[in-house]
Amino acid sequence: MKFRSLIIAAAALASSAGAANAATFVFKGDGNNVTPLGAEGVDYVRDCGTAGSDYCTIDHAAGFDYELDGIALNVVAYADGGATRLIQDVVPGDSGLGAYSESNANDDQTQADSNEAIEFTFDDVVTLTDVEFNAGGDVNCSSFGDEGPCGDFRLTIDGMVIGVLAAEDMIANLGTGMSFLLEAITPEAGFTIAQFTTSVSDVPVPAALPLLLSGIAGLGFASRRRRDPLAVK
Repeated sequence: MKFRSLIIAAAALASSAGAANAATFVFKGDGNNVTPLGAEGVDYVRDCGTAGSDYCTIDHAAGFDYELDGIALNVVAYADGGATRLIQDVVPGDSGLGAYSESNANDDQTQADSNEAIEFTFDDVVTLTDVEFNAGGDVNCSSFGDEGPCGDFRLTIDGMVIGVLAAEDMIANLGTGMSFLLEAITPEAGFTIAQFTTSVSDVPVPAALPLLLSGIAGLGFASRRRRDPLAVK
């Protein structure tokens, strides 16, 4: 809890520079408000996972582009270091964005066992808050199904490793930057991204913020190692 409180404080420091517009991107079925830009058959295919309204990439390296309330976003999924199929699982409600490297309806998580990761890149510096995770297979983290629990992920912001966090139903804040890379690291576990809120700052991020985030990550990682001797090194 101390780790998350410090991260929230860091977000407050960043947003105090002058927050402009904010937008909540909802990728899951319940309240879904964004779908990939472009045209079916050119930029995405439909019904690629469970029957219904799912979207999958055609050009995996290009990923999906989204735009909401003036905030532009690109999302790419990776497996074993290379771009892989990204799915936006829309139906039913407990769903979201995940790596779909095995093209299996029972594998829409971003999974550690397949060395999968998902990256969100914005056109502006944003503070990423209210991130909701699901467990894949259209279930939430607290009632996960055959694909396993949500597990932990390694967070990298703008090329700097921040630390290891637990994917839960909701995390208050991930930090401030333009590129957010989430790598699944818990064996037999993974996650989908159901939604998050972005806040764009009118003023560039304070120069001290990356150092502050780095220090926070160190505190959180050290605390985790004390609790779990098998934590990823």
